[in-house]
Amino acid sequence: MESRKIDDQIRSYYAQQRPPAEISARIKQMIRVGAPPSRRRVLYGTIAAAIAVVVAATLWWGQTPQAISAAVARQAAIGHNEKAELEFRVRQCAELQSRMKSLDFTPVEPAMMQEMHMHIVGARYATLAGEIAAQIVYVDEHGVPCTLYEVRPAEKLSRIVSGDHQVDGLRISMWKEKGLVMVLARAAS
Repeated sequence: MESRKIDDQIRSYYAQQRPPAEISARIKQMIRVGAPPSRRRVLYGTIAAAIAVVVAATLWWGQTPQAISAAVARQAAIGHNEKAELEFRVRQCAELQSRMKSLDFTPVEPAMMQEMHMHIVGARYATLAGEIAAQIVYVDEHGVPCTLYEVRPAEKLSRIVSGDHQVDGLRISMWKEKGLVMVLARAAS
């Protein structure tokens, strides 16, 4: 799968969105006619704008928690596979607390990482579902890297479902811990 920047993904997504055919036809007719706006036309325009707002809100908020979780899993897999350069090289998670000053939360080391005998390598700033996140790279005792995203549970992220997803040969685990959403991307075993 070809990795694409989040900006390109967003542009592609919105380029594919279309209003209903009836609305498009009315708008095209209004453009062709070019007559001064009548009360009826203003009313239709207001109704069309209201419908557009409802459709946009439905697309944004109407996603199920499972759909949101699947989208976050895909984004985490892409971020893991990009292997972007780390901004901060550290030996302990506590070092990130003082170095990643642009975060609106304090990075923490999840209990799972200690149980799995993972060692932190470093981190960088990232986004996950449109929210600022810490993208933290760990390695296991065999040197196999995994990517942990930590992010505040704002907006859509508050609705994710804890569990595992399989994406591009990776196991993506999601859970909430210490007031944060955790998303771990690692090779499927």
